[in-house]
Formats: sequence, C-alpha cells, structure tokens
Amino acid sequence: MDKNSFHSINVDNDEYRNIKNIKAYQIKYKNTFKDVLSFIKSEKKYEIEKVKYEIEDDVTEKDYQIAICQDGKFVVTFDAANLRVKLLENTDYREFVFRNRDVCNNKKESSDRDTIDKTIAYFKIKDDLTIDKFYHTDHDKSYSIKEIQEVSENSSLKKDETFKWSFDISNMYEENNENNNECFTFVAISRINVDKDKKVTEEENNNNREKMDENSETRDTAGDEQSETENKDFLGDNSEKNNKTKGIVIFRLKFKKEDNSYVLSDLSDVTRYYNNEISGICRFVEVSKEEKLDDTQQKRLVILDFHGIHSIHFNSNSDFFHLNKKFDYPQSIRRELDDWYTENDKNDYIKRLLSCIYNKYFLATQFENDVQSLEVFDLAKMELETTAKKVEKKDEFVNEYYSNTFSVGKLQLCFTQGNNIIRLYYRENGLQIASKEFDELEKIVLLEFFDSDEKIFIIGKCQDKAMIIIWDLYNNSNYEIVELDDSLISTKKDIRTRLARTLGNILQIDDDGTVSSFIKKVEIKLKQKKEKEKNEKKNEKKIEIEIDKAAVTIKKLDEKPDEKSDESHKIYYDEKYKNFKPIDTEPWVLDEYTKFPYCLYHDQQGTEKETLQLIVGRSTVQIWHQINDETKNKKQKEQLPNKGKPFLEYIWTNHIPVNQEREKTKLRIEDFKYESNDGLHEKLEDFHLKVYWYERKSNKEELKNKDRAKNKEHAKKKEDEKIKEEDKEIDDIEKQLEINEKKDIDEAEKEKKKQEIIDGSVKVKRWEKVIKRKDIIEKFHAVRHACKALEHLNKRHKGKHLANNYIRVHKYEEMVRYIKHIVWRFAKYEKKNFKLLDVRYNVMKNLILGDCDHLIKFILFGSEEETIEDKDDYKKKEVERKSEKRGRKKIFETRHIPRDNSWPGEKFIKDGDLDFEKKDGIKDNEDIEPKNNMELAIYHCKGRELKDTIIVAYLLEYYSSHATDCAGWMCTVSKAIPLLFKYNYDDYARKLFFKECFADQDHFSAQDPNEIIPPEYRERRNHNIKFRAFRPIVKLKSDNIKWYDNIRNQIKFLNSYIIKNYENFDNDLGKSPIALRIVPLPSFTINNFEREYKEYNLIKIILNLLSFIFIPRFYQINRYERKKLSPFSRMILYENNDDIYDNPATEAVIDFRWQKARNFFFFLFLRFLIFATCFGVVSWAYLNHSNMINGKFIFTLIIIFYYLAIYQLFTEVLQIRYRGFKKYFGEIFNSVDLISTALSVTVMSIMFKNFQFTDGFESLKEIDIRLIVGISFSIFFLWIELIFYLRLIPKIGIFIYYAIIIFKTILPFFLFMLVVMLAFAHTMIVLLRDPTKIKTKDSTYSGIATDISTNETLNITLKSDFDPTSSDNPFASFFNAILATYFWISGDMVQRDQFDFWAVDVYTLIGSIVLVIVLQNMLIAFMSGVYEDAATKGRQTLLRHQANHIADYEALHHIHFWNPEPEPKHIYYFGQSKSLEEWSDTRKDDQGAIYKGFEEKTTFTIHTFKKEIYDKSSILKYDDNIIETKIENFKNIDKEMSENIEYLIERFKSKNLIKEIKEIEEIIGMKINLKAKVENLYNKLEEL
Repeated sequence: MDKNSFHSINVDNDEYRNIKNIKAYQIKYKNTFKDVLSFIKSEKKYEIEKVKYEIEDDVTEKDYQIAICQDGKFVVTFDAANLRVKLLENTDYREFVFRNRDVCNNKKESSDRDTIDKTIAYFKIKDDLTIDKFYHTDHDKSYSIKEIQEVSENSSLKKDETFKWSFDISNMYEENNENNNECFTFVAISRINVDKDKKVTEEENNNNREKMDENSETRDTAGDEQSETENKDFLGDNSEKNNKTKGIVIFRLKFKKEDNSYVLSDLSDVTRYYNNEISGICRFVEVSKEEKLDDTQQKRLVILDFHGIHSIHFNSNSDFFHLNKKFDYPQSIRRELDDWYTENDKNDYIKRLLSCIYNKYFLATQFENDVQSLEVFDLAKMELETTAKKVEKKDEFVNEYYSNTFSVGKLQLCFTQGNNIIRLYYRENGLQIASKEFDELEKIVLLEFFDSDEKIFIIGKCQDKAMIIIWDLYNNSNYEIVELDDSLISTKKDIRTRLARTLGNILQIDDDGTVSSFIKKVEIKLKQKKEKEKNEKKNEKKIEIEIDKAAVTIKKLDEKPDEKSDESHKIYYDEKYKNFKPIDTEPWVLDEYTKFPYCLYHDQQGTEKETLQLIVGRSTVQIWHQINDETKNKKQKEQLPNKGKPFLEYIWTNHIPVNQEREKTKLRIEDFKYESNDGLHEKLEDFHLKVYWYERKSNKEELKNKDRAKNKEHAKKKEDEKIKEEDKEIDDIEKQLEINEKKDIDEAEKEKKKQEIIDGSVKVKRWEKVIKRKDIIEKFHAVRHACKALEHLNKRHKGKHLANNYIRVHKYEEMVRYIKHIVWRFAKYEKKNFKLLDVRYNVMKNLILGDCDHLIKFILFGSEEETIEDKDDYKKKEVERKSEKRGRKKIFETRHIPRDNSWPGEKFIKDGDLDFEKKDGIKDNEDIEPKNNMELAIYHCKGRELKDTIIVAYLLEYYSSHATDCAGWMCTVSKAIPLLFKYNYDDYARKLFFKECFADQDHFSAQDPNEIIPPEYRERRNHNIKFRAFRPIVKLKSDNIKWYDNIRNQIKFLNSYIIKNYENFDNDLGKSPIALRIVPLPSFTINNFEREYKEYNLIKIILNLLSFIFIPRFYQINRYERKKLSPFSRMILYENNDDIYDNPATEAVIDFRWQKARNFFFFLFLRFLIFATCFGVVSWAYLNHSNMINGKFIFTLIIIFYYLAIYQLFTEVLQIRYRGFKKYFGEIFNSVDLISTALSVTVMSIMFKNFQFTDGFESLKEIDIRLIVGISFSIFFLWIELIFYLRLIPKIGIFIYYAIIIFKTILPFFLFMLVVMLAFAHTMIVLLRDPTKIKTKDSTYSGIATDISTNETLNITLKSDFDPTSSDNPFASFFNAILATYFWISGDMVQRDQFDFWAVDVYTLIGSIVLVIVLQNMLIAFMSGVYEDAATKGRQTLLRHQANHIADYEALHHIHFWNPEPEPKHIYYFGQSKSLEEWSDTRKDDQGAIYKGFEEKTTFTIHTFKKEIYDKSSILKYDDNIIETKIENFKNIDKEMSENIEYLIERFKSKNLIKEIKEIEEIIGMKINLKAKVENLYNKLEEL
C-alpha cells in the first residue's frame, strides 16, 4: 500500500474478544518529496485505536438522517443523537432499463414490501469521529440504561446548533485481487462548525494547511511509540483529538459476497481516515461508465464548505487518500455566499449549498435581463456539464435562496425555482423540452426522475397540505396525484431531511430509523386508489361484469361482397355484432394473401350503420372506421363522415426490412379475444390481440448463438439460398410449436418448452407484439405507430415493392394521406405532447425516412407558412417573424428540438433503416452512418432532384432561425455540415452560412460579458482587431497549478503586457465597443480520436523532445478514416466554396485553432531554413573553391542537409499517402516543396563527388557549366519555397494569395495568347525558314571616329552581315520563332528589320494589331478587374489555406510534454460591433428562409393540412380550442383585406371610377391604418 499521504485502520479479528485494534491514518495534502522519503524509510504512519464489538442497545432519543450512494444500490443512515451509522443494501434498487424494440420492460418484479432492512454493517462513533463500537446485525435489540448514559456523556455537542452533520456513502467496488467475491465501500462523515467556517479567511486556511503538515510530521515520528502503547485504556481521553470540534472521517469497510449478501466478516479490513482541519458537505462522486474520462481520476470525495470545494483523491487500490486540490465555486455562487451569508447573518449557507447539489452535479443560477441561466457542473470532472436558460417572469421568482430543486437524468435535466412550475431541459444542448405548471401545488419541494427517466416524482405543498405527483412524461403527459400523509412520511419535519434520492431511487427513513422505498410506498397507494375508484365507478353505474372468457364466441364470415366464398378474407366478430355488414374495401393490398379482419364495434341507428374493423395484414395491423347509409344517394352521402367511405383510425407496422417481407414472415395471430367493456370508451371495447412474426437474425445475434459455424456459413450464402433456409427453419419451428401445444403437460412446462424451441433457432428470430385498446385510444401510442407506418410504407414505395400500377398508387397515396392526417391532428392540437413524443421516440426520424416533407414543414413552422399562396408574401412574413422574435411579442411553441444522442439503450440507425438507398454503383470511399436527424436527412436525400431534398432546407432553416437564442439548436447541424459539402448541397450550405445566427445572437443574455472575456483581452483597447477567439472557462478554478501551467501563464502575461503597453504608448483613444459572440456550432472542433491521460516524467519529456526534433510526424489516420476528424476539418476537406469563409464564426474558429497549427508549420519552416542555409553555404564553397571553410564543417553541413532532406521528403511522402495524388499535386505549394527538395538533393549529390575531407572543394579545378545551371535552379526554387513559406504570416501571405488568384484567373487568357503566338510563329517559320528567294535588307551605318593617340579623324562605314540561312535568322527553328513572336509585344519585330518582302510586312502589320493593340490592351484591362476580385477573395483564400493547414495538423500524431486541454464544446469570440453589423447588413438580402427560393424555382407544391368532416366522429378526440381558432382567423384578415382592396382599385381604374392619384393614395393609407389596428388587436387577444 502506498504510504505517502493517508492512513488506514485495521481491527484484530479475534472472535473471542470484544475489543478490537484499529489503525487510523491522517489525511494530508500531498507532498511528493516527503512521501517518497517516508516510503524509503518504511516509516509507520498510523495510530492505534480500539473499538468494542457488541449487541445493539436501544435508546429513547433519536434523530435519523439518510444518504444513498451514487448508483443507488446502497444506503447509509446516521443517528445524529446517538452517533450511530448503519449501512443497508437497497432491496428495491431501480436500475435504468434499456428497452429494445417492442419488448416489454425487463425491470425485475419486486414484491409489495417497501421496507429496506438488509443491514450489512452497523457501528457507533464518538464525538471525536473515532469508532466506539460495532454492533452485531444478527441479534435482537435489548434495552440498556448504561447505553443511554454513555450517549448522554459522549455526545455533548449533539444539540449545539452551530454544528451540523453531513455524511455520504460511496458505490460498492470490487477488490483488485484474485478473489472476486471481495468488495469494499466508503462512508464519509463530517461535523461542520458553521460559524467558524464562515469566519475563516484564506490566509488562515493556508496556515491550517501548514499546521496540518507539521502535525503529521510529529505524528509520523511518534508512530512506533503509539504502537507500543496500543493496549492502554481506550475509554479515557488519551488523545488530543478528542477536543476537536469539527472534522471529516472516512471509513473503508471490506465485505465478502456470500449468497448475494454482503458480510463484514473481518474487522481487520476496516480502515479509518481522518482530518480535523476541514469539514463540510461531503459527497462521493465518480464518472459514469458511459462517459469518457480524460484522466485517471475515476472517483473522488468532495467536501463543500464556505470557501470552496475540497477534493480528496483515491489511489489506484482505493486504500490511500490525499487532499489534492481546492476548487473555487462558480462566480455567481461565490458572490452570493460573500454578500448574503456574512458572519452576522442568520442565513444558513449549508442549506443554500445543499440546494445546489444533486448526486454528482452542482447547480449555479444567474439572473440578468429577465433571463435566468442554469449552469450544471460535474463534480467528478470539476467542469461545466451543460448550460440552460429561460425567460423569467417577475411573478415567478420565489424569494427563498435555497428553494431551487433539480434532478439530472441520463439525457435530461429538470428544474424548479421552488414554485409550481417544472422545466425540462436536454443535458447535451441546454434546450428546453417542456414546461409544466401544476395548479394543484403552490410550491415544489423535491423532484426526481424514475422509471428509466420516463416519469418524474414530485413532492409539493399547497397551503397546509403536502402532495405527491407522478408526472408520466411520455404517455400523453398525464399525471397522478397522491395526498401526502403520515402513512407515507411524517409531515411535521422537513421532508427533504428524511429522504435520500439518486437517479430512479428515493428512499425514506422514519422516526424510528426504519428505511423504506418511498416510490414503492406511493406506487402501492396509487394502486389501492385506482382499485377503489374502479370499484366506486362500477357501483355508481351498477355495472355487473361477469368475465367468462370461454363463453365469448367469435364467429367467422368468409364471403366476398358478391356472396362468394373467399378463404383469403375471413372476418371475425363477436356474436352480439352478428347484424353488422363488413367493410368491403381494404385500402392497401400488397398482393393476394390471407387477411384477418375483426369487428370491434358495430351499431345501427335507423339506416345509418357505424363499424370499427381491425385488419391484420402481412406486416400491418389497421383499424378502419366507417359510417355509412346505403339508402342515401351519392350527393346525400357527402354529408356523412368521409362521404360514407372508411377512414383510417390506427395503424401499426412490424417494421420488418423490405427484403425480408414475404409470406413466411407475415404476421401470424397467436391470440385474439374480446374483453369486457369497462366504460372507459364509449364505442371501443377492450380486446387483446397478440401477433408474432419472424425476422432474420442480425450479425450480433448470430454471433451470440452457440452454433457460430452454421451462422458464418449462412452469412456467406446468396440471398435466395438464405431465404430458402430461413423458410424451412420457420416451418420447422411452427411444426414443433404445434406439437408442443397439443401435448398434455403442465402449462408452465409447455411455456418453457415453447421458449426453448424459439431460442434454439439459428437463422431467424421470433418477435411478438400485443395490441390492446389502450394502444389506440392513448394518442401517444397511436401517433408513434402512425409515424413508423409512414416510414414502413415509404420504404416499400421507394423500392417498388408496394405500388406498381395506378390503382395501387392511388390506394397507397390515400393510405398515406390518412396516416399523415392522424399525425397532423396530434401535432396541431397537442403541441407540447408531440414534442415529448419526439423526445422519447424520435418520430422526426420516421417522418424523414417517410419523405413527409409537408408534414415536417408543418411541425417545424406551424400553419402560418402554409396559408401563403402569393410568393411575394414570403419577404413580408419573414420581416414579421423577425419583428415578433425581437420584440418577444409571441413565443412560438416548438414541436421539435434537435438532439445528437439517442435515448439510452437505443441505436439511431437500426437494421433496415437505410433500405431505401438506391444501388447506383457509386460507392462512398468512407462508411457514413448518420448519427442524428440532420445527418439522416442529408444522407437520405443525396443524389435526388432538388425538390426532393427540401426536407434538408426545412431542418436547416428551423435550427438556424432558433439558434439566435441558444447555440444548442445547432448541435446536429454542426455535425452534419461536412455531409452538406460531401453530397454537394452547396446552395443550402451557402445560405446557411449567411444566417443571422452567426452574428446576431442572444446567447449571453443572462451573463455578464466581463466575466466571460479573458482579462488579457479586456485590458486592451481592441482598436485594430476584427475577431478574437478564445476558450471558455468550463473547469472550476483550482489552487493546485501545474508547473507547465505556470510557464504558460507567465508567457501569456508577458505577451499581454507587451501588447498592452504597445497599444497604450502615445495613444489617446479609449476602448472600442466590442460584441461578444459564440460560434453557433457546438462541438465543431471536437474529433473522435481516443484520448489517453498520461503521466509525464522527466524521461518521457526528454524522449518526446527528441521525437519532436528528429522524427517526422506521422498521420494517426489514413485517408479513408477521415470521419474521425472533427466536423470542421471534414468540412474543409469537402468544401469547394469560398463563401463559408466570409463568415465571422468561421473566421473565429480558424483564429482559435490556427495558433497550434501555425507553430507546427513554423517549425517545418525553421527546418527548411537550416536545409536551405546548408545548401547555400556548401554550394558557395563549391563555386569559389574556398578554403576559408573547414572541410569537417562542410561535411557536417552536408550530413545535416541530407538528414533534413530525408525528413522533408518523408513528410511529403506521408502527405501524398494521406491526401492522395490528385489533391496533393492540385496545390502549387506541394509541387514546389517536392521539386525544391529533390533538385537540391540531386545537385548536392553531384557536388559531393568532388568533396575531400582534407580541403573540402579547394582541389576542384574545373566546374561543369551544367552543374552551375543546376545550382542556380536549385537556389531559385529554394527562394520560391522560402517566399511560399511566408504565407504563414497573414499580412504577407495575403499578397501571395493575391498573386495566385490573379495567375489562376488570367491563365486561360495566357493560354489563348500562347495559341495566337504559336499561330504567328508557325506562319513565320514556314515563310522564313529557308528564305533563299526572299531579299534581305542591307543595312549600312556610317559615322566619324577619332584616334585618341594621334587625334586622327576617321570616316567609318558599317554594313550588317545578316545570314538568313544561319542562326542569325530567328525563324530558323520553332523555339526561336516562338520567342521572336513573343517579343513583338515589346516592339522588337526582327523580321521587318531584316527582310524586304511584302508578305513579311503584311504579317507584321496583322501581328502588331492583334498582339500589341488588341490582346495586350485586353490583358491590361482584364488585369485591373482581376485585381479587384483578388482583393475581395484574397482574405477568403488566406482563411481557406489556413483551414487546410489546421485540418492537416489535426490528422497528425501530436507530441506533448503535458496533458493538453481537450477541444472546447463551444468557442467564444468577440469583435468590434461595427464589424459584425457591417457583415449582417451586407447579408440582409441573403438571410431569408433557406427553403424559400427552392420552393419557388422547383415544381414543389405547397400542401395545406385541414380538418376533415370525419374528425368529429373519430375515436381520437382532441380539445379544439374555439377561442384559439377564432384568434387565428385574424391572421387571414390582413391578407384577404389587402387582396380585396387591390382588386377593387384595379376595377375602379378599369371603369374610370377613380381618376386622381390622391384618391388611390387615400384608400391605400386607410388600408395601412386598418391593417395596423388588426395586428394590434390580434396581439392583444394573443396575450389574453
């Protein structure tokens, strides 16, 4: 065991003695140097304590409290009056259940017994927090006066109100040894001196820390002496620690697991850890198994006092502790503690902190600008988990500082301010799921998720009554109420002190110390209440129900409408429905197969007949409703619901994959029976339908099967062979089941044998489904199944398995229309419930796969857009929507919110979900599996016509328009952006990056920007900035700063100091106004690489340094694993549009990530400089034969040159391998990199042949001119490479990109000029190649020259000696002809000067006109325009190349010298306000709805959902709010009025009734005034 910091307690296991010896260890701050010395010396660092082991005695005064471990499996109780601690196992433990498709809840059945009495340990402590005695848990209690007197004497501080107790229990952990049945747990107990803790200053805390170290050293030296005096009387005050008044103690208890019971068999395995200097609220916290942790600290104990959060860490064996760090509270909590809980204030800060703690989470709230924000911190990681906010009304605020109550589930967070309103949020993005006000309550005291996060347990108060509400979130959002009385829990004391809760579990302790499951108690009472209400209802209606299932007869009718027998269409009905006439139409038929209709209801009023019929098809179960009157004619039937035709009420599909649906896998009916009518529905009686079917086993299921060899063989076979084998196995299973059913054996044995037959299948799996009346009348289930049916039918339609002729197409479309209408009604009338349904079951996914574009549009935007017929109204509606949003006049009730995480235990993409994909022969070079609805929509619509991809536009518009309030709305968009570019949704992507959410945001409405912007930026004037990005502070500040943090902080301080003083020097301007923004793309820069926490010692740092210097950086992924990259990097790899870089958020992301990438490429630049310098020095010595440089030094330079050449060439090879040839050589920079290195190495190798170790290159006599040329070209390319490296400096690099943009733009023009010059060169070479018959001009030049020596004057005549047959003729060769033609541009026309021929003059004239006058001036004019474009795109190109460097850097292996910080979920940035406003103003015309232009340009038809006549007769009833409907009608008044007035004006003009313009203007003015009044009236009515 490590002996560095903590101590343990051992008890001698002597069964014949009642006194045991225990080791006690003190908890200290970690001191590595002292701990190592102690370990080497093997010093003893423990104290010996003694405890008694006896039978429990009874006491009269009790004060019980309770705590539960994080996972909910164990509980600890503490009697503060008698200092007794009891550990129990939670026998009503409610584990989170991961449900599968159509499988019932597999939660284990528990008895009706609610008491938790399985004690695993029981002991008593003293006032000094040492163990007094252990109690046997297997003996009866006995009363003892002596025990009461001992309690009175030893607990003198128990009634002192200045002291409070806090305690907690950890999860149960397995021992790290071979014995798997050994485990252990921790119990922490803290006595808190409230008044003293508030008086202690930080300086005193530091003094206490030093004192603690000194005391520990004193104890260490006395360790041996203590061991010698261990037999002293332990009842006396033999230790100074008995006078301590506060402290923390941790008990480690080891158990053996025997027969599912935990036994504390040996007290020598009990350990005690203590510290008398700190105290506070104690909580054991650890990271959940589902979470990824970046460091080795899996668990810790946190202690919360007035000054901060102390962290006690465990070692790897969990038998050694040390005080590691103290973390500061969030600023809002710190301010509140300092301002409200002062030394003289009566407020109890302990209650305030307790209201902030749940499980391992800590809640901090802020309120500003009428907005409340919730910040939830994970104490296991000590970082911010999520942030949520809500608009707070003044009347909702409760003036109690500890009234906040919250609970955290797997995916959700629920919160109440203490009033009667609960708000539900997503953990991953902070978006509000639901808000519900409970009128039955005035104040909510406690709430907790249970039943796998699908219900919320609420305890509240109303006047003097306490009540319990069970809110069933995902079942029509119903809730049940139970009045809280003493039979459940004592209401005389604070309820919260008697309850302990964790996810899904609430336990209670009574006044006598009895522990029970509070949820179980309430469930039992609810069950009794329901039975009582049911009996009372039966008595009121005088209903006498005699259930005799055997007496219910089901008759069969197998006639067609033409009264001929039809074995494939058998209708079953109860005998009391014998007079009904069956529905003679079935709206959807795949092919001929046996259908099983059942009559659920039949009634005849006069000649009008009403029928409800259930149909079991091949893969669906449907319920059709018909109200018909055969005596009426066609016109009269129009007044009947659905004109007398059947309409769909319910549909369920088994979701079988398309390629598996056939006769053998059809739905089979195992059981159907009518049940009694209990009066819950006026028409539909209860029934029980059980169907089953067979599907092919998935790959995972096949691997689980014992016969793996057969499964592998089956997987390799062709589809036809598989089907034959599966059909044969299905037949065999059915035969075995039929034989088993006929056996005369016990029902239980028969059921067991049946299950064995089913489980023994190899190739197929049997699925079952039970449908009852509640699945139809409860809308949650009906609508959920309808959404799945839309997906089910669409797969068959797209795959041409369903509708292949006109009749079937018509029936299919009619079927889909009915199903969509079912969903539309629910979404329209129950918006909140639809959103909850979508949260739980993700029905949006079903609608996407069902191609329900119109329905999706209605769900996202409501009915407002669908009333627009005039396309010019779009702009007007957009303006109105923005004005409403900014003024908060109307809060749109959202029906869908995005999420990136599926419900726990559920996969987002299941088998068969992507069956719609067409096999077009084009295969992605990487496996793409959508993870959220946005990705699914993009993937689902890839390769389609534009009109068929409108769902993508709807979702992008919906998410981005809401993202101005919270960046969490874009959580799925940020992950899906790479797919937008991969599948060429360029127009959608361009419009997305123009949306106002990238500049106009309300994200920080509840926070002070000065608390977010780093101090080094706040202290600057910020004049010349555009954007500055920074990492938000999400980790709680710690007092333990690493050495590398000190180095980084000093560098930051020095950098900030220099910049700040430079800005302040001779500067009279003040600070510029800035705007704080967030990049509205959460997790945009987070990749999927596995991160490991590593310990960095000196050796590892040195090795990493050597690797950093000498070893080229490899890529950690190959080109086919790019999906592991962050969404940002993947977007960069796929994009081909510069518009995304003209965006402040994109620029902020690049600015944030550029620093690390830039540093890496600067080191590459440094290596290149050394490489180029070596080549320059060696080549200079070679050319000059210099002996000034020592030969050994030159050799050293050559070695360095070759090493760096290998390094650079290897780097280029790695880049080619990762990027691919096409993309690598597509950039001129890469080509120059390769050429400059390869050419330099070639030249250096030639020079090295002449190298001598003695004199270098001095002995070299002659240099080959070709080598000199090679050296010159090498130097030239090295300079070009150097210039290209300067692009790393943005202010220089932008001009490099200017040049590249200009060159790329004018390259086609240059090619055109080259062709023209080739034409003239070819013409002239034909004419002048052999000009034997063409006369040349004899040019004679005369002049006077003077001889200086004799002063003689000479007359000189010079005559040109031009030989047209020699090299004097530039047109003798093709290459020289091209050069001569090129120089025509500068006026050098050698052919005109040397040849005297008319054809030469003609070609010269044409050439001067075309090349000089036309093309040269075109180039000048073209260049001016190109430069303007380059200036516009230069910044975007610079950002694009920086982004490519960032993406390339991300894929590399990174070498670190300490553990780096992970990429932040959010990136903050700020810039000058005018810059953001200017960007927003320039994009106003492009900020309309993303889908607007595409709906106008394509053949997309606008569809309007409306009420149907048969809605009133439907069994699904909705409360149609008449008031709301009437108010909604005011929306149409404005449009109708405008259209009517414009129509009348045109009519008046045509009839000359209006002659003056003033009259028209007067009418228009009246129209505008009337419109304003109507809008004001509408807004007022909407408020009411």
